Amino acid sequence: MTFSFRPLTAAAALAFAFAAPAVHAQSIAIALDSTPDRETQGSYRYVDTMLSHLRDMGWDTEEFPRDSIGGEDERLDQIRAGILDMSMSNYAVTYQFVPEMRVMQLPYTFTNSRHVYDFFTESDYLASVNEQLAAEGMHVLAIVPTGGMLGIFNNQKEVRSVSDMEGLRMRALDANQLEMFRMMGADGVVIPFSEVPNALQTGIANGYVNASVVPLAFGQTDLFTNFTDARVIISARVALASTAWWDGLSDEQRAQVEEASLAALQDVFDWVETSQEESMTALEEAGIAVYRPSAEELATFRDATADMAELLDNVDPARIEELRGMVADHTPE
Repeated sequence: MTFSFRPLTAAAALAFAFAAPAVHAQSIAIALDSTPDRETQGSYRYVDTMLSHLRDMGWDTEEFPRDSIGGEDERLDQIRAGILDMSMSNYAVTYQFVPEMRVMQLPYTFTNSRHVYDFFTESDYLASVNEQLAAEGMHVLAIVPTGGMLGIFNNQKEVRSVSDMEGLRMRALDANQLEMFRMMGADGVVIPFSEVPNALQTGIANGYVNASVVPLAFGQTDLFTNFTDARVIISARVALASTAWWDGLSDEQRAQVEEASLAALQDVFDWVETSQEESMTALEEAGIAVYRPSAEELATFRDATADMAELLDNVDPARIEELRGMVADHTPE
């Protein structure tokens, strides 16, 4: 799902204007974006672990099931209006308001999941992002993986190097992925995730890029014949907090939330490192051929998409280079 910038809906604005303050001492309510399964859903694992830590600290906690209080757009409105404490949201939310966040989703910006963790937890980058988001009523607490780095699924052939992408028609999440597939030599079509099974069954699309766990989690293993562990881009959701809620917490309460979030994030990344191999084994057991490219084969994908940064026309090229340097500084040894 992609987002377009728009003001708060009338309903959300009215609720913000007339509702009683939503902040309560040591309480947190989070809207989920996935099924409550710790073993297949990284974003749920993060929430479950964080809330467990907060309950141990004496917090009252509440979870809203996926889409029970609205879809992505509605939850975003509620966050900005201050009537929802937190939402596990689409990463695209961030770059609608801070365009340079797209740099982090350029192909091969990160080498592996540990690189993602080190950058977002050890650098002060999210603090600079949150300075810009504060005026929009949002605060990013964490960038949370849904699984490992994204690989290439398709139902046509084995993909070893970028030359094998020719002839494939790939489901794209947004315009950025459309361009990425074009650079790889494939065609693309933007399709909402809910419509992916039908698109694959009818030939509208032949595949998508996703974490290896995704077809297992969503019952889609019968839709593919091949998976390539190409490690193209990060899999990420955003733990998005309301500025109204965040600012209403005491310093001690904010420190507790950050402590619980970091513990949850560490647990998720540890799970990613072990579950990625396990999920690829499960894919093979489900009848999907798994291919692990060599370093030389991976380089063909990286080289083909190297110029995608030039498409970020709303981000200064010098800033892109600066951000890439910051990311490189946190490359695991």
